[in-house]
Amino acid sequence: MPGHLSRRAMLAGSAMLALTREARAADPVDDVLSRIARARASVRTLQGPFVQTRTIGLLATDVRSTGTLTLVRPDRLRWELAPPDDVTFWIGPQGLAYRSAHGQARVPAATARVADALDDLRALLGGDPASLRLRWLLRVLRDDATGVELDATPISGSAPLRGLRFSLMPDLIRPTRALLVEGPRDRTVIEFGALVVDAPVDDAKMRPPG
Repeated sequence: MPGHLSRRAMLAGSAMLALTREARAADPVDDVLSRIARARASVRTLQGPFVQTRTIGLLATDVRSTGTLTLVRPDRLRWELAPPDDVTFWIGPQGLAYRSAHGQARVPAATARVADALDDLRALLGGDPASLRLRWLLRVLRDDATGVELDATPISGSAPLRGLRFSLMPDLIRPTRALLVEGPRDRTVIEFGALVVDAPVDDAKMRPPG
């Protein structure tokens, strides 16, 4: 009898292990994240236009801005909003910096909330999206010939965003749209234009003044 029980236990254990492996292999999120990481592995730069529309519950109208993003992998992003906003943000290893008509400032990357937000933004636009799993529950909404769309819900209730949704082109490199949900009536939609991969970028452009 003990021998039969031992064999049954081993068979049951083997079956559970096989099912676990099959479940992991069938996980659409794992599959999509792996494909995105492979597609982006050789990318050096990404740059192009975007239109940003902010919906703020207290305001009667949306706030629409146009701008240009410049990404240099692995860790530098320039986010430039055209006039009348006329403000440029730099995100890099040292943290966040900005310059506008009213002045300029820096925020160290060591600030926990800032560090998390910067990591998420870089992962979304051109990094390894698997890092989003540190703070987000991910779900695949679309994965077909038109591209990929992922939805993200924060793991922590204290997260600055209530939700995040982003879409990528079929090449899994270039984002097409991002939705950032800040509250019940507050959100930002970013529509990306024709983004160019691996065009030359002046290194000085990626470093904030001062």
